[in-house]
Amino acid sequence: MNLCFDGVCAGYKKKKVLENVSFAVPQGQITALVGRNGAGKSTLIRCLLGEKTDHSGSIALDGVHTKSMTNRQRAKQIACLPQDLPRPRVTVKELVSFGRAPYTPITGKLSFRDAELVEKAISDAGIEHLQNAFVDTLSGGERKKAFFAMILAQDTPVVVLDEPTAHLDMVSRFAFLELLEKICRAQNKTFLVVMHDLPDVLRFADNVVVLHENRIVFTGAAEDVLRQKIPETCFGITLTGNRETGFAATPTKE
Repeated sequence: MNLCFDGVCAGYKKKKVLENVSFAVPQGQITALVGRNGAGKSTLIRCLLGEKTDHSGSIALDGVHTKSMTNRQRAKQIACLPQDLPRPRVTVKELVSFGRAPYTPITGKLSFRDAELVEKAISDAGIEHLQNAFVDTLSGGERKKAFFAMILAQDTPVVVLDEPTAHLDMVSRFAFLELLEKICRAQNKTFLVVMHDLPDVLRFADNVVVLHENRIVFTGAAEDVLRQKIPETCFGITLTGNRETGFAATPTKE
């Protein structure tokens, strides 16, 4: 399922935050949305999720405008893993079952199919050994995987992740990004990932979209980011290295 932003403009009161934002998120690939603080990334995601409706332009899934969708319809098409995750006193399995909410009756009773998808999501996330643990006792990396499993159980074609590696140590960060790649390839999901860490982006993303000063200044393959000197012009850093061994960032000398 293709996700397209076309001429999206948005702001708060008299302050413009997004100006004529247009780009496509190809199906079955990982597209990273990057930009410095205040570039408009969070506002764009709020528009996509229906949390901010006073924007112009269009956001569409296979030609269907998201503004025309009910919350329940949108929840069957787009799942979102937010940056800040709560610590509910529920088991991991109970948490993952919440992902089936858009499909269950008001009683919340899971069907046989719902239960199957919950089990599969737990397995796909590699957290079978944690399914009976309480979420509020997990480490940061474990909790991130538990919520990711909940998103997988939602079974949507499009998945949005907002700073998914924030607050994770290096080992947990790499493990989560590898899991993300694995799920994307195996399930042909469309991932839109909001990130700050450009070295990580260039290692795992298929496509990169750069928001700078409220406008799109680059869309394209990850390998073209360096050729067009995006790190220097938009982030004030210089990157050395390659996709296979990783990148190191240093401040750009004036």
